[in-house]
Amino acid sequence: MKAERRQELKHNELADWLNERVETAKPHMTGVLLGIGVLVAIVLAMVWYFNGETAASSQAWSRYFEAFNDREPQKMLQSLAAEQSGSKAAWWALAAVGDLNLAEGASLLYSDRKEAQKRLEVAEQAYKQVEAADDAMLKSRAQLGLARVYESTFKTDEARKYYEQVAANEKDSPLGKAAAMDAKRLKDAREVAFLDWFATQTPKRPAPFPGVGGGLPGLPNDLPDRPDIGLPKSLGLDNLGTGAPAEPPPAFPAPAGTPASGEPGDAAKTEAPKSDEAKPADATTPSATTPETAKPAEPEGANNSEKKAD
Repeated sequence: MKAERRQELKHNELADWLNERVETAKPHMTGVLLGIGVLVAIVLAMVWYFNGETAASSQAWSRYFEAFNDREPQKMLQSLAAEQSGSKAAWWALAAVGDLNLAEGASLLYSDRKEAQKRLEVAEQAYKQVEAADDAMLKSRAQLGLARVYESTFKTDEARKYYEQVAANEKDSPLGKAAAMDAKRLKDAREVAFLDWFATQTPKRPAPFPGVGGGLPGLPNDLPDRPDIGLPKSLGLDNLGTGAPAEPPPAFPAPAGTPASGEPGDAAKTEAPKSDEAKPADATTPSATTPETAKPAEPEGANNSEKKAD
């Protein structure tokens, strides 16, 4: 009895405490519910935002990799960098634009200096934009690209400065080791002298074949048109695989001496010749069934008597 009474008293105390707290919270109930609703809305907004960011980032990276399979990758990369400005995919797209223009400009230094200068300027602008990125690796990559751009434009002092900067920031990485080797190379007086000499050269485009003007270097302009290797239309194969009814086969010319179709007597002319058994017997040839008209044979005895009489 005492244990039951004690449990009942504890139960009542708990009920009283809950009632007091409910009464105390009643004036603030509206604010509490409003705060809970705001918190739920914030959580839902954050989930929606990060899901949208993930989807947009995935789409941007897909476009980034697809650009390298396009015929004009630089245009697609430039468009991606403009539309997704500030994203990591956009920074990498700009870095790729710089790399592509740097490679093309460096190769054109041996054939077309004006076009090479244009490509190198585009690469310089792209690398300078990437240099402002928060990613340390992208920043070092852009600085290394700028060093190579300045070396290609024969600005050895600026190129060496960027090489040394990358080597200092990336000491233990392969990128930093390569930059340190390039910085050491540009300190060589012979290397600087060669770049100064190469800057004064005016290379020309390769000459085409003798007697051929213009066109691609090394290729003639008077090549014949590509032959038509399609099937002739007279075969009636144009609708092959389209589900359309096939056209009737073409009518080929008959061999010489063959009568045209539809002429009278064709059936008789085309019949197989009859065999010798079906041929009628010749009137001048004696038949086995025809009675003999020749002289009958004489008896043997008569012949002997005639010989004795003689």
